[in-house]
Amino acid sequence: MAGTEFPLNHPLAVQVWSNSLAVESGKRQYFSKFMGTGESALIVVKTELQKQAGEKITVGLRMKLREDGVEGDNLIEGTSAEEALTFFSDSLFIDQKRKGTKSKGKMSEQRVPYNLRKEGRDALATWWSEYYDEQFMMYLSGARGINADFISPLSFKGRANNPLQAPDAEHMVYGGSATGKANLTANDKMSLGIVEKLVAKAETLDPMMQPITVEGERKHVLLMHTFQAFSLRTSVSQNDWLDIQKAAGVRGDGNRVYKNALGEYADVILHKHRNVIRFNDYGASGNVGAARALFLGAQAGLAAWGGASGQGRYTWNEEKDDRGNALAITAGAIFGVKKSRYDNKDFSVIAVDTACADPNV
Repeated sequence: MAGTEFPLNHPLAVQVWSNSLAVESGKRQYFSKFMGTGESALIVVKTELQKQAGEKITVGLRMKLREDGVEGDNLIEGTSAEEALTFFSDSLFIDQKRKGTKSKGKMSEQRVPYNLRKEGRDALATWWSEYYDEQFMMYLSGARGINADFISPLSFKGRANNPLQAPDAEHMVYGGSATGKANLTANDKMSLGIVEKLVAKAETLDPMMQPITVEGERKHVLLMHTFQAFSLRTSVSQNDWLDIQKAAGVRGDGNRVYKNALGEYADVILHKHRNVIRFNDYGASGNVGAARALFLGAQAGLAAWGGASGQGRYTWNEEKDDRGNALAITAGAIFGVKKSRYDNKDFSVIAVDTACADPNV
């Protein structure tokens, strides 16, 4: 029996294909494994604007109480033991983004028997998944970098009233003996020593960087560029690397955070991705290639969508252009992403700039 074919822009067609786009895009999105609505998620998805109108979400952070209490029956009123609550806030804005496809026309459709809705859905799913991942990379890094194959232009500074925010000094680490961009050399590469430094820094920051919780255990994530991961891998022995792989392999099938992980070391889950932000102007002469790895904990980033949630977050519109000759499909979403930042300091992200060079050159 032939399948049902809905007319152009039929409500059921819109529902079916917009939902299908959400499913396919989510499958292809790298950062989806780090996202959740709970406070222990690496990327916290805020849902307030799925239930009410608005374009802005304000997130609060309550600071720890610091002063001593009183002993016995000593008065507490008017003393430092009666301490005011201190809050800092961060704001996330959302805005609409749309992307479309268009067929070449009826004659081109006649030559090749494609299902244009399916082909449009697949092309848009790839585009949206890549776009979301690039957004998270840039916002968590606080920089656009030189990555040549990004959808966003080199001039990108942010969207939806959420500007890119460069790392503050307390949440910045450099490879090797480098102390800044200007004195990073080609030898200041990713290593296990840097991982140890990051763990020590995360545990002693004020406020302390909160790890994510995996099966009751506290973990961090280190997301490296492919070339940084190569430097790390080749800096250790084969046996040591096997131990690192085994540590993550035990849980790889049971928890999304471990999906496609390189391994685990010092309670840090190691990941790599080709789209980690890169630079080409480090070093004294401004000619050292570098990449910004990301050491991440709970609530490192924020994301929000407006309107419907889950599979219903995309709009889907179909029209005939050129006097009915070509099918145009447009898919849109109202969303925003950003790095968590309170009191002008990154909250759960440490930027890790190291030398980064193609090992095949």
